[in-house]
Amino acid sequence: MPPTATPLYLDWQFWAAIVAGLALVLSQLPPVVLWFRPRRLEVEVHSRIQVTHKVGNPNVGMFVSVRNTGGRELRIRSLKIVLTRDNSPLVALPAQNYFESPTSQSSVLFVPFSLKPGDTWAHGTNFLNFFDRATEKLYRESESNLGADIRKKLDAKAEGDCNPVVAEPELVEPFMKLFERLFIWQPGEYVAELIVDAEPGSASFSRKYRFTLYESDSAELRTHADDYKIGGGVSYSIDRHVGVFVPLSQHGG
Repeated sequence: MPPTATPLYLDWQFWAAIVAGLALVLSQLPPVVLWFRPRRLEVEVHSRIQVTHKVGNPNVGMFVSVRNTGGRELRIRSLKIVLTRDNSPLVALPAQNYFESPTSQSSVLFVPFSLKPGDTWAHGTNFLNFFDRATEKLYRESESNLGADIRKKLDAKAEGDCNPVVAEPELVEPFMKLFERLFIWQPGEYVAELIVDAEPGSASFSRKYRFTLYESDSAELRTHADDYKIGGGVSYSIDRHVGVFVPLSQHGG
């Protein structure tokens, strides 16, 4: 009689090959313990917050560090700051751009990103709402008119005249109206809730921080409007329009 074939499940060479294959696959994966760690974010912020505005439109600057301390990859869809003053809701400001390094002179557009386990995203981030289309159109038209008036007056200046050129009041008025409509930085106690929207949603993060704007801070921010008549903060940037940097602390509530 011919020899009886050994059943596959009794063939030690077959099982040796299976074990070797599994070992190879597992060697390419993270440690098994990571599979069971929940998806989780660790978020830290700098101890100061930058408060400023663009023709009244509120801007907040904050250094944010987001670290994936869980066991699987996460996707960060958005960052947002929700502001209240003296317990009254004010505005929600999404992250729009950030600085790639501490020495960067210009910002790059914020877009969703992914974090592998242990990875960190840490950048100075700008939170603001862009003008709506109607406001953007008005702003660009008004900026063009104001710039043209200033250039015409500069060309007509006598040689050696060092006095600043001031635009006509009716050309400055649109910016003053926009400033008064959008400016929110009144003296008071502020709460800034930082919301990190992640995928999956169970990994999302939120925490509240508080800061105080004093009358001197609000007055400093209001003085930016004094430069609109010479084009400052409209047609070109002015260093002091960077705003005020105030202490930020975690909110107890």
